[in-house]
Amino acid sequence: MKKNKLGNRSLAIAVICMVGCLTLKYFNVYQGDWLEILLAGFEAAVVGGVADWFAVRALFQEIPIPVVRKHTNIIVKSREKLSAGIVDLVNNEWLSKDMIRDKVSAMSLAKPIVDYLLEGHNQETIRKTLKPELEALVLKLDHEDVVNTLEGIIRPAVKGNNLAEPLGNLLKQTIDQKDHYGILMVFLDVLRDKVSSESTYQFLVTEVQVLVNKQKEGSQIKGWLVGAGQFLGAIKPQRIAEGIQEQLVQLIDDIKTDPEEHKIIIALDAQLCDYATRLTNGDEKAQADVNQFGEHFLERLIDSGIVKQSLTRLKVMVKAHLFENENEYTELIRDKVNTMLLSFQNDDSKIKQTDLWLKSTLLQLIDTHHHKIGELVGESLQKLSNVELVKQIESKVGEDLQYIRLNGAIVGGIVGMLIMIIKIFVLRIH
Repeated sequence: MKKNKLGNRSLAIAVICMVGCLTLKYFNVYQGDWLEILLAGFEAAVVGGVADWFAVRALFQEIPIPVVRKHTNIIVKSREKLSAGIVDLVNNEWLSKDMIRDKVSAMSLAKPIVDYLLEGHNQETIRKTLKPELEALVLKLDHEDVVNTLEGIIRPAVKGNNLAEPLGNLLKQTIDQKDHYGILMVFLDVLRDKVSSESTYQFLVTEVQVLVNKQKEGSQIKGWLVGAGQFLGAIKPQRIAEGIQEQLVQLIDDIKTDPEEHKIIIALDAQLCDYATRLTNGDEKAQADVNQFGEHFLERLIDSGIVKQSLTRLKVMVKAHLFENENEYTELIRDKVNTMLLSFQNDDSKIKQTDLWLKSTLLQLIDTHHHKIGELVGESLQKLSNVELVKQIESKVGEDLQYIRLNGAIVGGIVGMLIMIIKIFVLRIH
């Protein structure tokens, strides 16, 4: 038997039984006290069932009976009072400030959060949830607003710094450890290629020819001597240029062969070391020159767009390593986060401190926004139409109301039979 039909069926059974008893009595099929008792019981059951049916229907629907119809459809007609009562009940009883504050104060908030974050499937869910938002944030790293903001922070920071002393220490360390030899070798390779090129040879020929012509124009004796040298083949610009080029290439090769022992490199290192000493010992002119050059260099570097280029490169690297696939970087981050969480979980002082902060924050939010609970309930009730409101209430309590109708029929029948028993066997008045 379906529960939502229980009330109707119980009333139907009471009516059928009452009609049956009346039939037996009317046609004199059976006469006796027990028939009277049963008839009185089923009559009372019908009355109780009909009365409870009316009461239940009156809650949800309008019953078109004169005079009493204005007292039906109670839920719709009393909707405002009902909504206000529900809001008041939720706001001041079920979810009152004091009740919520007591619950929050009695529970630990930090440890359950950490336990939740340490569970593997929760971490994967959180990662999938946050990934699109974090990826979108990373993709905005080189946005114009970010670049301008960062440049605005960096520009004042590059001014007024003492770059000379750290640069002097770095220069000393570089010279002592011969770290600059690698760059020197690259420079010498490039220089050798340039010196030994055809363009350099032609440049030297031209310059030697210009020098020879100047010597010839200097005085009459010099002009005769230079002219004689040219006539005899002793002065040839091509041969002189070729010799200069060969000597320069040989000089470069000698330096590359043993730079530590070459007098040019030794002299250059000595000059650099002396300059580094001046920087670290507070030489005002040397420091001022370096600091001024450093500021100008950094400003030009910012103007060149290095900040945007760096952010773009960083964006590409972060996206590739942290978002596109699982790799050692994502595993490292996950391990580090889990290590921090485990350390936090095992530190009672941190748990207590975090609990105090969370509870204090929640209690402030409760004091400030508690009224919104009632507002939310009230707004939700107002959004429902009368039909939807009745349907929702009836869907939740309708089955229990059917038992009220069943109980009305049963109790009414029992009371009716008891009254008839008393009238027959006690009072002897039936």
